[in-house]
Amino acid sequence: MSRITPLRRPDWAGFAACIAVNLLLASLTACGPSEEERTTTARAEAWAELEEAQAALNAKRGELEQLRAQAAAPGEGEDGEALAAQVEALDEEVGGDGEVLQQKLVNYINEAGWELGGEMNEEQRLAFAMMSGEQMYLAQEYVVKGGDYRKAIDILVGAQRNDPNNPELAARLAKYQEDRYVSAERLAEVKRGMTETEVEGVLGKVFHSYVRTFSDENVFAWFYPKDPEQHGAGAAVGVFFNESDRKVYRTDPNAVEGDDEEE
Repeated sequence: MSRITPLRRPDWAGFAACIAVNLLLASLTACGPSEEERTTTARAEAWAELEEAQAALNAKRGELEQLRAQAAAPGEGEDGEALAAQVEALDEEVGGDGEVLQQKLVNYINEAGWELGGEMNEEQRLAFAMMSGEQMYLAQEYVVKGGDYRKAIDILVGAQRNDPNNPELAARLAKYQEDRYVSAERLAEVKRGMTETEVEGVLGKVFHSYVRTFSDENVFAWFYPKDPEQHGAGAAVGVFFNESDRKVYRTDPNAVEGDDEEE
């Protein structure tokens, strides 16, 4: 025999409470941030992280620059080898941090889906200015560490394609294009008895493939390219050092004659 369940009076109070909760949830959903607002917030947070990371990285770069100067001219009682090891370790750390920052910055730019070549909005201008700053630092490293002006110029030319109106970028590019070639006037600033470090202070770091050793004469030489448009392809000035004391004993503004046609 089936049991009959007594009918119960409707719980109007509970029903009203349920409706109130549902209306509140609907109201909260309707008043919450839109997709556009969430995207804007996320972009702002990502940009703040990039700025913070770059500030920390620039502080490390400042430390590296000071340490390099200290290692280049150790003071009395300072261990030159230990300083060089510190420079190498910090240089490696700075390089790794720079790669990470650039990748995050590239991701930030690519996620925006900007159409390049038109008028930049403020967000684009700031993002590409940061990217140009990173690329200028990278180009400077090629110059400072290896005397590779060709690579540095290529980096800055590429940066200009995305950031054509950046005056600092244009100025740096113009400087490298000027410093890339050594004139007789610049060479004249190098004096007999100068050390390698002193010569680098005048002419910059010599590119590794432009160093020659003349064992039979007990000398080695650094060659710096001259402007090929004026002197022909391959023309170079020369700075000659004694192997014994590693100091300049002569310079030659026409150490290597250039070809008539530039390569």
